[in-house]
Amino acid sequence: MLNKIVSRRTLLAGAALWLLGTSAAMAQTDKVLDVVVFNYSSRALLDVTVGGVRVGGAGPYPFSGRRGKIGARFSNGPQTVTWRVGVAEGEEKGEVVRSSNTPTMGEIPSDARYVSVHIYPDAAVEFMFSRRVPVLSKRGEAIDADYRRRKAAQQSES
Repeated sequence: MLNKIVSRRTLLAGAALWLLGTSAAMAQTDKVLDVVVFNYSSRALLDVTVGGVRVGGAGPYPFSGRRGKIGARFSNGPQTVTWRVGVAEGEEKGEVVRSSNTPTMGEIPSDARYVSVHIYPDAAVEFMFSRRVPVLSKRGEAIDADYRRRKAAQQSES
């Protein structure tokens, strides 16, 4: 009888330790972050979803990176990213697009407050983490420079 009580206690203690270890591992991989979406295409993006979490949308470039979602929970690792392209005049519903790559969160920095989701014209997606409000990515800076050159050329022709 005593052996059964001891073995039950041992079993329960082992199960409790396993649950604690599992929850501690989950706590290390899950992180709550504010999200900002950068859209480098000429069409509005709606219903942007990262790993099943709806994070908002972004206007056409240069009207992106201005709003997002506060307090979204993410895990490390590869993420599926989808969005709906804003409708053009005469269309009923924008098409749903899945990223051309499978971006990964990698190891989320412990001091990160923001994740920026950078969506490029070729449907590639990149994540960047920061402690302060996010800015353009390196690839985004090149797109911005090209945009400014074209805009300046248009203004000089006028």
